[in-house]
Amino acid sequence: MKRTFTILIFLFLGITVTKSQNERLVLVEGFSSATCGPCASQNPAWNALLNANQDILTSIKYQMSWPAPGNDPMYHHNPQDNTARRNYYNVNSVPNAVINGNHFQGMPSQVNQNMLETVAAITSPFQIQLHHELSANQDSIFVTMLLKADAPVTGNLVAHIAVIEKHIHFVNPPGTNGERDFYNIMKALLPSRNGTSLPDFEGYEYMIIEAAWELQNVYEIDELGVVAFIQDNDNKHVHQAAKSSTDPIIPFFENDATISRVYDYTKSSCNGLTSAKAVLKNHGSQALTSAHIVASINGEELYSETWTGNLGFLESAVIDLGEMAFGVEASNALVVEIVETNGGADDYPDNISQSVAIASAENATGVVKLFILLDSKPEETTWELINTGTGEVVQSGGPYSSPGALTIPMEVSDNNCYEFIIYDAGGDGICCAYGTGYYGMLHDNQPMFTGSFFGDVERYQFGYGLVGIDEIATESSIQINPNPASNQATIQLELQKATMVQISMTDLTGREINSVDYGKMTAGTYQLTDWFVQVPKGVYLITIQEGENKTTRKLIVQ
Repeated sequence: MKRTFTILIFLFLGITVTKSQNERLVLVEGFSSATCGPCASQNPAWNALLNANQDILTSIKYQMSWPAPGNDPMYHHNPQDNTARRNYYNVNSVPNAVINGNHFQGMPSQVNQNMLETVAAITSPFQIQLHHELSANQDSIFVTMLLKADAPVTGNLVAHIAVIEKHIHFVNPPGTNGERDFYNIMKALLPSRNGTSLPDFEGYEYMIIEAAWELQNVYEIDELGVVAFIQDNDNKHVHQAAKSSTDPIIPFFENDATISRVYDYTKSSCNGLTSAKAVLKNHGSQALTSAHIVASINGEELYSETWTGNLGFLESAVIDLGEMAFGVEASNALVVEIVETNGGADDYPDNISQSVAIASAENATGVVKLFILLDSKPEETTWELINTGTGEVVQSGGPYSSPGALTIPMEVSDNNCYEFIIYDAGGDGICCAYGTGYYGMLHDNQPMFTGSFFGDVERYQFGYGLVGIDEIATESSIQINPNPASNQATIQLELQKATMVQISMTDLTGREINSVDYGKMTAGTYQLTDWFVQVPKGVYLITIQEGENKTTRKLIVQ
């Protein structure tokens, strides 16, 4: 079965609590093998010690492929994740035990009751709620991890989620050491063996991480469980651990809406247009029935609507922000924000916005090529190249039948803006669940943009042979109002002496939309409107020729 995962992460600030430390649940990680003789001799006492301390600890067991013959089936069910944790701790012999990451590492026979109680007595700055449930047809497990820092914590912090099988019993020993019973065996690390990177915490902040895994090589579904922990990769210290429950997560606030994701926008722009979608999610105990949402680019509000519906805790809705026109700067910020939750102020407003960057598109020259390294699910990958001026799909590719590398020349021509869109039907890009894949758009063998893990869609624009965009004058006092415009725009022109005047309107490719020759105009102040014509949303260049002087301005039409 296919292994998939989704992650939704939210950071909330300003939680007021009085408790700053929490009781610690000790994390015990074990390394063993069904072909290891010393493991079979130490595991009975080791398992008994762990079982007697379930109130203060949780454990995860990683199976290894050695000693020979190295045929432990539980290792071979997930060699990548087992090996990743072995390498993380530099484990070179089994059996091996690790207590809270850096408190102890050695043989399980060296661990005693006093050691476990000593570690458990050290309070933690984190508290964790951990919930899991199986899908209706019992082929997937869904996990929700809520973690909250009750004091400042800094470091190279990572949240790990491990799906475990709590007891596996074999009628016949699976290896050469005679063991038939295995406990808390790791099945999968979510969302990957690298975990989820966490920010520094100033205190009283919380996050929610959601992950899912399609079951593979599970012996008894009823024995499935989940362990989560927060670890600092700099010193391997485990700050806190948790065991999962089927009890529901308890939200902290009543009215707590968030924008969890902004996607399907162009990550670079040459035509000053982008569409976008945002995910509205409820993190409150009260149903979310309305949310007023605004979107702006470079501080200019371009979308404002009130969403209505009925979302329970952790339910979400996709908001289509439509097409937005903006003046392209060197770097551009698209901000989506909730300004009203359930008809009033959000309980914690620090979680209500998301910002994403839109770069100014490169202007390509020479040979343009698309390079794709397909993963082991090539049938999920498709792409298309669109001429943004005409809307025509000038080139497309996929789905593909076999993995591997492809180099595809792009069919581009001068004075055009193009949008490249790549899709993944599996929703995980071309990395990493099915091998490492990536793509890159090159001109003269230099990358303009690249991607790998992008979810279901990613967009970039690039120009080819565009001229005149960087020649816009800024010294003139000529103004266009309003800007952005919709149905009409006015140029205020002050002439100090009689002179010839001409105004032209072009798109970013240089194609002329309209031109008005006013002939010789006498000195004075003029409000000119007849040069403006109705055009689609976008960015246009307005050129005012006054005798020998030329001024060009950008006009946004929305």
